[in-house]
Amino acid sequence: MKKYKLWVFPILIAFCVNTGCVKNNDKELEKMPQYLKTTAIDKSREGSLANYLVNMNISGQVGEIFEAHTEAWVTRVLEDNPGLFDGFLNPSNPDIRKAMWHGEFPGKILSGIAQMYLTSKDRRIYEVGNRFVEYFKQAQREDGYLGPWPEEAKFNNDSRSATEGPWGKWDTWGHYHCIHGLYRWYQVTGNEDALEIAEKALDCIIDHFITNKQSFASQKWGECNFAISHMFALMYDVTGKNKYLKAAEYIVNTEWKNEYLDFYTKRILSADWLNSALEGVVFGRSNQTRWESLYTLSTLGPLYKATGDETYLKALDSLWWGMAGYDRHNIGSFGTGEGANANPYGDMSETCNTVAWAVFSTEYLKVSKNSYVADELEMSFFNAILGSLYKDNRVFSYANYSNGQRDLATITLEGHSYAGARDMSCCQASGTKGLASITEWAILTDATGLYLNYYGESKLETFTNYGNRIKLNQQTVYPKDGYIKIIVEPEQDEEFSLHLRIPVWSEHSKIKLNGKPLENVNAGTYHAITRKWKKGDSIEIELDMSLHFWVAEKNSTMRNRSSIYYGPLLLGVEENDDIRNTIKLDYGNLKNAKINTDKGFVYIKTLSTIGKEVTLVDFAHLGKNNSSYFTWINVDNHNLQEITYDRNNTPVWCNR
Repeated sequence: MKKYKLWVFPILIAFCVNTGCVKNNDKELEKMPQYLKTTAIDKSREGSLANYLVNMNISGQVGEIFEAHTEAWVTRVLEDNPGLFDGFLNPSNPDIRKAMWHGEFPGKILSGIAQMYLTSKDRRIYEVGNRFVEYFKQAQREDGYLGPWPEEAKFNNDSRSATEGPWGKWDTWGHYHCIHGLYRWYQVTGNEDALEIAEKALDCIIDHFITNKQSFASQKWGECNFAISHMFALMYDVTGKNKYLKAAEYIVNTEWKNEYLDFYTKRILSADWLNSALEGVVFGRSNQTRWESLYTLSTLGPLYKATGDETYLKALDSLWWGMAGYDRHNIGSFGTGEGANANPYGDMSETCNTVAWAVFSTEYLKVSKNSYVADELEMSFFNAILGSLYKDNRVFSYANYSNGQRDLATITLEGHSYAGARDMSCCQASGTKGLASITEWAILTDATGLYLNYYGESKLETFTNYGNRIKLNQQTVYPKDGYIKIIVEPEQDEEFSLHLRIPVWSEHSKIKLNGKPLENVNAGTYHAITRKWKKGDSIEIELDMSLHFWVAEKNSTMRNRSSIYYGPLLLGVEENDDIRNTIKLDYGNLKNAKINTDKGFVYIKTLSTIGKEVTLVDFAHLGKNNSSYFTWINVDNHNLQEITYDRNNTPVWCNR
């Protein structure tokens, strides 16, 4: 069996070593907007990747889904939920029912709105985002506090000393999401009010906890409330203010070790993720395995960038590979239930889990420059994330099953909602952020050039490190088939490397540059083309979309079953009176089956081993009519051997 090295060293281009860019002719370039730039110095060993995307101009089938969601949810969220900010504006009102995580709702939604705005630059989205900023501005208290709790209860003042209960609130967790939404809105629009509100809120947290020597762990819920470390690190990158870097490092190096009373186990624990990761303990076997932990763990990427401390990179590397190998399910979701348990065959994953997984993976991608991380992000996007959106393009699911039914957040999590905001739940608030998470990794920039990770019909607009605006016009129906044509349109001619992601599952890939075939196109790497790019240069990519399989381990709950993939798409079967999950499919028939593209992304019609017609549908379009479905399937008459997880071996889901 062919093996792939799932790492790739960044390609150092000689012209970038000393200057970081190539100077072109003297003609004035359209400079990068100031709000896209970072202030802090990148101290990582090889230089990390930055996101300078200004518009995806996304179209095709994914664009249609995004447009429908924008119409059904994004543009209507404030009208449909007029009480969304009531808890912030009237924190002492006893009639407003609040969950412990109440403060997260508007922030999660604004993060998604900011990202969705980047997919199209739809003016309606811009107007909604600015309205959110105005509400936050009205709600922020004089000391910078940006939550829904009254003065006597903020930051768990009313429950800090309790040794059993009450359990308090997720207040700094809520602040994290609100500040993140404001931060991203500033980055994509330049709205100075958003940045000012975000800074003021962070300063409030520094004053309350660090200046007053109050432990973050004293609030309990460390897996949630430590998340603010990620925003400290990100805001250091934007502002260059050292107090934010110090705060981020303090939480990671000190607070992660501090003990607190855990709600779920009812015992005192110390998360201690940094040390356990350095010791090689996979996240699913660490002291604290809740999905919320992934946000504070995401701090490690920007901390490595800011400090160059290899400890942060080593811990991040250990954590990510442990999660990818032991807690990423076949649908691209993360964790079992609401946390990790080192079992990739677990029952279901919450939508919030996978959104957090996308955030964490993106931070690792930026510092690792490892194309396989982008393969994982793509697989999560086309399966678990798109699959979490219900057929009305408005409501998201709570539980995402490999075998089961869609479980709508507005029903299962109805208890999160309140008068004036009946749509609210953690997963509904997170959903748009998951959908538009592709804007965080679609195309990234470093000193050598651009890294193209997202394939799909679009006209990506971004900048090189030099400030030259580049447009990449993708003409394709991918992932329906593997042909992608890219027209490169630089504002000015410029020499740089365009790193093209060659997915690990594409064994036989082809690339042509201006009609001429290129050599050494290898699966599981970035293929770098270094040249002086001019308007009209064209690239043609042909990816190998042939079926590949994940053969379940014999000691797992899915033994004797396999998952079937077409490119990045997982295929599954909807149950009916005649088709149950006991059917067997013939491997040879599957490999020779026709790929149909007139419904969903793709579907396949084949015969079971006893002659029943069976239709396999891509996961994003599976079970949208509330039918039961299954993606772990009994595939007969093959000689594929199970692959045991090894980060340097063929991925378990790329078995042929």
